Amino acid sequence: MLLDQFKDIVKHTHQLGFIDMVKVVGTGTEAKIEAIDADKTVVVYGDLYQPVKDIESTIGLSRMTQLKGFINLHDSSVVSVINENRAGVDLPVELKFDNGEGEVAAYRFMSETMANEQIKVPPFKGATWNVTVKPEKKKIDRLGAYDGILGNNEKRFVVSTDKDTLYFAIGSGPADRSTIPFATGITGSLKHQWSWPLTQVLSILKLNDSSDLTMHFSDMGAMKIDVDSGVGKYSYILPAGKA
Repeated sequence: MLLDQFKDIVKHTHQLGFIDMVKVVGTGTEAKIEAIDADKTVVVYGDLYQPVKDIESTIGLSRMTQLKGFINLHDSSVVSVINENRAGVDLPVELKFDNGEGEVAAYRFMSETMANEQIKVPPFKGATWNVTVKPEKKKIDRLGAYDGILGNNEKRFVVSTDKDTLYFAIGSGPADRSTIPFATGITGSLKHQWSWPLTQVLSILKLNDSSDLTMHFSDMGAMKIDVDSGVGKYSYILPAGKA
């Protein structure tokens, strides 16, 4: 369970390509995940379905390439959280990997103080979601194909609705461009046209290969992508830019 939980956290944060550090807020009954990218274009909130054993405080995950490497190398090892007593309190300090044959590796956590200083995730105050869709894989693949063609010059895409269809547009005006009918049969509409970063959104959408995924759009200028991995639920909040 412990290995699966950390593997899930890494997959839904660091492996996206733009998250460098993650905060894990643990209690005896829950485990919450918080992260934000360096450019503040994506905020991540997560809840694991089960608490993380022996983590009943706040820790930070940095050097996540190393953590991913340990996880991949020790897929069948025994994994445990090591605690140290500090000022009379047992605090989680590292993740230990032991293959039972004398091979041991340890990944050190960031302290709660350091995690709170370096991973400052703003609270999400909520929004009215005007359009909600469950994207089809073929539409995500199509968006990815156009990103491969236009992505070097166009870093963002514009979202709009017309009748019961949700459209994604890359590029505009007298330039190379594409418009994709991303979802049909929608309810609700968007009065404003907002733009979002193409690379980050695509990275999140590609999680649909192994997770349940839903997209929400707000005329207030926000997108939320909800991902259910089976181990936890993750919400990615992306503030919009002007079209």
